Amino acid sequence: MSGEKKKNQNLWLELIVVFTSVLVMLLLLYLVMILSFQEGERSISETMNIAERIAARIYEEPTADEIKTISKMLRYAAHLGLFFVVGLVGTFVSMVIFRRYYRILGVLLSGGACYILAYYTEYYKQFIDGRHFHMTDVVLNWYGSAAGIACMVISYFMNRLLVKLSS
Repeated sequence: MSGEKKKNQNLWLELIVVFTSVLVMLLLLYLVMILSFQEGERSISETMNIAERIAARIYEEPTADEIKTISKMLRYAAHLGLFFVVGLVGTFVSMVIFRRYYRILGVLLSGGACYILAYYTEYYKQFIDGRHFHMTDVVLNWYGSAAGIACMVISYFMNRLLVKLSS
């Protein structure tokens, strides 16, 4: 295979990876918006339904306080988990788009975008019936994003180290 043909093939592969990464990120942001902007009653009833099922498996006869505690833990886990994925995917996309030393800029931009998303998804909840702004949720969103960003950066450096050691 000639060098020019291989270069064109690599360019197409790179464009496919960038396009797919951006598409996945946009779909993930759409999911965040759908979950964040649910009406209060629907959101609470779904969480309580899941919490009641979990409590029934843990306790023989769960009390209202136990169900409420499990519901709170589910909500916290949902904030952390969802924004962990947002941070991870956002950092991956920024590391695919930005190259060499510009990856640092990409990671910083990803962190800034995650912080803005973490704050404003909570801020706009106060305009939805039955929903409220909670700074605790903003902090949980940001911790989840920061953990996702850290995991992606650590995995990048681990990959670089393994490639260097295997050479």
